[in-house]
Amino acid sequence: MPASSPFLLAPKGPQGDPGGPVREPALSVALWLSWGAALGALACAMALLVQQTELQSLRREVSRLQRGGGPSQKADEYPWQRPWEQKRSVLHLVPINITSKEDSDVTEVMWQPALQRGRGLEAQGYVVRVWDSGFYLLYSQVLFHDVTFTMGQVVSREGQGRQETLFRCVCSMPSDPDRAYNSCYSAGVFHLHQGDTLSVTIPRARAKFSLSPHGTFLGFVKL
Repeated sequence: MPASSPFLLAPKGPQGDPGGPVREPALSVALWLSWGAALGALACAMALLVQQTELQSLRREVSRLQRGGGPSQKADEYPWQRPWEQKRSVLHLVPINITSKEDSDVTEVMWQPALQRGRGLEAQGYVVRVWDSGFYLLYSQVLFHDVTFTMGQVVSREGQGRQETLFRCVCSMPSDPDRAYNSCYSAGVFHLHQGDTLSVTIPRARAKFSLSPHGTFLGFVKL
């Protein structure tokens, strides 16, 4: 029986080199497998390190809670609840009534709270009283339904022996009664003092505007 020829055992090479064995693809696959195994081992080691770090952090937290007798449910243990209730006062007002004064040619708005947080502000009929001094975001809107060529509102403050206008809003009105709708919105940041009273007036007697809560409102947010 004839001896096996090495040319018969070797795989057939590409065309033009029938006798050359193909070894480069096999070597490349082996290198990729070895690199993949190394990267996988490195990823596992990093994940294990992260888990150990988190476990140590949890152990320290449990130990701290055990020494302190566990988490307390008292309100005093949560100081982040107090700033919103005591410092970040919020008051959003909606109209409930109006009063027209012919002698001074103004219309005043009576308010009631729709949203209130904290005790820094209080609605008292036609005025809002400030109990907590500080900087406030103040906003006002009136939805007018009037054929008078211009309408608007004035937000005033009275306190510390003086009265002043904080801001005013003026808008043009259509002459057609069916289309005579327009809203006037203004806002600003003001330093209000304890004891100040604020009010909204329309500088026209018998002014016509909406008393709906989405059309006319007044609001304060302590900053």
